[in-house]
Amino acid sequence: MSMNDMLRKMAVRLERKQDALFSYDVEKQKKYIAGLGDPKDEIERSYFQYKCQMQFNGRFLTFLLNVVSFPVAMLYLAKYGKNSTTGQVEKKDLVFFRDGKPANILPKSLQEQYRKIESDPAEGIQLTKTDQAFLRRIIRRYPFSWQFILKCLIKIGRYSYAISHYKPEAVAVCAEYSFTSSVLTAYCRQQKIRHIDVMHGEKMYYMRDSFFTFDACYVWDSYYADILASMKADKDQFIIEVPSSLCFDEAFTKTDQFDYTYYLGAETGEVLQKIADTLQKLSEHGKRISLRPHPRYSDMDMIKKLFAFANIEDTKSVSIEQSLMQTGCVVSLYSTVLSQALYNDVAIAIDDISNPKNYKKLKELGYICLRKEHQLLSEIMEEL
Repeated sequence: MSMNDMLRKMAVRLERKQDALFSYDVEKQKKYIAGLGDPKDEIERSYFQYKCQMQFNGRFLTFLLNVVSFPVAMLYLAKYGKNSTTGQVEKKDLVFFRDGKPANILPKSLQEQYRKIESDPAEGIQLTKTDQAFLRRIIRRYPFSWQFILKCLIKIGRYSYAISHYKPEAVAVCAEYSFTSSVLTAYCRQQKIRHIDVMHGEKMYYMRDSFFTFDACYVWDSYYADILASMKADKDQFIIEVPSSLCFDEAFTKTDQFDYTYYLGAETGEVLQKIADTLQKLSEHGKRISLRPHPRYSDMDMIKKLFAFANIEDTKSVSIEQSLMQTGCVVSLYSTVLSQALYNDVAIAIDDISNPKNYKKLKELGYICLRKEHQLLSEIMEEL
C-alpha cells in the first residue's frame, strides 16, 4: 500500500468516526467562522478552512496530527524534491481529477469548452524548484501547522506532475471539501491555469466546506451556492448547471422492478438494525425491497445477515443510474441519490425512523430535499 493510499484510508476512518455533520452544533460553527474574519488571499482561505476542519478533531488530535505530519512531510520532500517528469507531453485542454467519481459528473458546458479532456490522468508526484519555493511561502506563514503543510505538499506534487505531463489550460476536481483547494487555486493561477470545482455530493451547513475559492465552482442549484457563500466561500465563483450524472439521458428507462430501494450511508449498530426492521415490515406487506450498500462504509457481512429478505445490489456491477431506474421510491436519511431521484421523476422518502435525532438536525443544517416534494418513511409505514 502506498503512503497516499494509507493517508486516504486514515482520513476516511477519521471522518466516519467523527460524524461531525450531525454532532457539531450549527450555531457554534457559525460563530467560529465569523470569528476567523475575512481571508486576505487564497492561502489564508485554505488555512481558515483547515482551522474549521481541525475544530472537529479537537486540540489533542490536531496536535497529534501535526506532530506525525512533520516527519512524513520531510520524507516527501526528500523523496520527490528532485523528481521531474520525463517523456513526451500528451497535450490536453483539461485534466479532470475525478478520483473514482463518474466522468459524466463533469458539466456539459465544460465538455464543450474543453474538447481534449483527460479524465484518468497518470498519477505521480513531483516537486520542482518552483513548487518548493511556493511551499516555502506556506511554511513561513504557518510553521507549526504540519498537517496543513503536508496535505498541500502532496496535492501540489500531484498537480505538478499532471501539469508537466498534459500542459492543460484547466484542472477540474470534485474537492471543495479539501482545505487544500484554495492553495491549489493560487498554485494554478501562478501557472496561468484555471482551477475548476464540480459539485458531487449534498451540501448543507457544514464548515468543512467553508472559505474555499476556485476560478469556477459548478453547483446544481442556487440554494447550494447560497449555503456555501454563507460559510464564506467566495460568492463570485458559482455557476449553476445540472450534469448528466444527476439528470439521466434516454439511455436509461424506468422498470420499477422494486417498490422501495434504501440507500445506505455510514449507518451501523442500532440504526442499521432499525432500518432492517422497517424494511422487513414493508417486505412482509408484499413490497419489493432492494438495498444499496455504501461502497466505502458498509460492512457487507453485516448487511447480508440483516437484509437477507431484500435484494442487495452489487455496487460494482449495478450503476447508480440502473439502481434508480429500477425502483419506484428512493429511501434514505440524506443522500445525493435523493436529489438524483427528483431530477429523474422518481419518488423519494426521507427516513425519519431509524435515527430521529439526525432527522431533526437536517432542518437546522438546511437540507435541500426537505424543501422538495417528499414523503416521510413514517408516513409510508402508517399507510400499511
